[in-house]
Formats: sequence, structure tokens, C-alpha cells
Amino acid sequence: MERPQAQAEVEEGRREAEPSELRLLHREIAEAHAVASRTHNAVAILGASLKEVIARQDRYERGLNLNSFVAYAIFTILLAGGFSLLYRARAGRLVMDRDQATRQRDAAVAEAETVRAKLAVREQAEEKALGFWQLLDEGKKAEALASYPDVVREPLSVVEALVFQRAVGRARAEIVDAGFAEGLEAFRAVQWKRASGALKRALAYEEEGPRAAQIRYYYGVTLHKQGDYAEAARELELSIAGGAERTIGPDARFYLASAFELLRQTDRARTEYEKFASTRPTHPFAGVARRKASEISARTAKAP
Repeated sequence: MERPQAQAEVEEGRREAEPSELRLLHREIAEAHAVASRTHNAVAILGASLKEVIARQDRYERGLNLNSFVAYAIFTILLAGGFSLLYRARAGRLVMDRDQATRQRDAAVAEAETVRAKLAVREQAEEKALGFWQLLDEGKKAEALASYPDVVREPLSVVEALVFQRAVGRARAEIVDAGFAEGLEAFRAVQWKRASGALKRALAYEEEGPRAAQIRYYYGVTLHKQGDYAEAARELELSIAGGAERTIGPDARFYLASAFELLRQTDRARTEYEKFASTRPTHPFAGVARRKASEISARTAKAP
């Protein structure tokens, strides 16, 4: 404390000793120095403030840059997510459309194959139907009837099936009529072989019914005349069962009994002879039938 005071006193004494101008100069210099110091301090403070502002600006810019980057990243992620969702939705829709188109294509192909198969079957049916109709048109009834079972299995239309059915019925009737007429004519002319052939053809197209029973009667008699007694017996039995005995063949049972006799079926022959004689007592063959029945009985009695 004493030393600075002594220096101050010395300085004061020196100042007092200096001239007034010098003191004035020193005062100006001191003031200038003070101004310079204040200026330097202000500049330093301004520099520090500027540094702080610059640092703050840098931090602000870095924050802006970071925010911008984050915002850009978020926007990019959102945009990518949106595009991804849109792509998936569009891709899913396209996949569904593709699958639907594939199914429609497969269904169309299957339908086309079905149609082609139906057309092929229909063309085959038309070809067979045309061949059948041409045979009928040419008068080849037997050949047409032989091909009819194959034709009727084809997918014919309702009209075709009905027309063909009626045509077959007419063809059958015409063949039976022609065969029956020819067989009856040959029968009356005692042409047994020709008669049996024609009657057999007629029976092939009409195996049942009253007229079939009549045809079987004539056919059985022709077979009997030709010595085929087993077949004759079968046909005559069928004719009797069909009622021919009551219409055109009253002697059918007599020929049946004769066939049994010639086949050595004596018991059946005697039964048929006796039945014939009892049901047809006025028939010219009734006496013969009774005599043959008696002879068979006598032979049977003499047997051991």
C-alpha cells in the first residue's frame, strides 16, 4: 500500500513539475489510449458477439439441415411406403386379373374342346344317320335294319329319332309282310325249303305277337316236312302258346304230337295226340290222333 502511494506522489510531483502543454499532451494520449482500449474492448466484445452469432447461426443451420434431412427422409419413407402400397395393390389387382383371365381362358378352352367333341360326335351321328336313310331310300331294308342299332345309339335329335323309329317300323312290317306272303305262297305250293327260308326271315323281324304265332305255325310245319323235328316242335309250341291253334292252325297240336313221336318222346306225343283229339273231335286228323295215342299206350303197356 505504501509503494503505490509513493509512486503516485512521485507522479504527481512530476506532473507538477512538467509544463502545462506536456501535461495536456499526456492527457490527450491517455484519453486516446483509453479510447483505444475501449474500442479494442468493444471490438473484442463485438467479435465475441459475432462468433456467438455465427456459432448460433451454424447451430441453427445445422438444425435446419438436420430437420430438412429428417423431413426428407420421412417424406422419402412415406413416399416409398405409399408407392409400395400402391404397387402391392396394383400388383395384387393385376395378379387377380391375371388369375381370372387364366381361369376364363381355361374355361373357354375346355368349352371349345367340349364343343369340338360334341361336333365330332354329331358329325359321326349325321354320317351314320345319312347312311341308314340312304339304305332305306334304296330299298335295302334288311341292311338298314341291321345298321339301326348303331344309329340309334348316336345322339340323334328328337325328330330324327322319331322319324327313324317310324321308318324302322315300316321297314320291319314290309319285310315281315313280304316274307310271310312268300312263305305262304311256297307253303301252298309244297315248296318246303323255300317256304321255311322266307318264313324264317319274317320271324327275324317279328318274334312276338299274333302274326308271329301264325308265321311260327307255318314255319313249324315246313320244318316238320323237312325232318327237323326238334326245331319243328319248338316252333309249334310257341305258335300254340301265341294262339295260332285258334286262328289258322287247328292242326298245330297234331304236328307237335307227331314231332314228339318222331323224336321218341312218347309220353309227350301221346298227351298231345289225346289233347288234339279231344279238342278237335271233328278234325280230319282226329281219328289218326286217337289211333296213334292208343298205339303209343299199347306199346308202353307191353314194355317191361
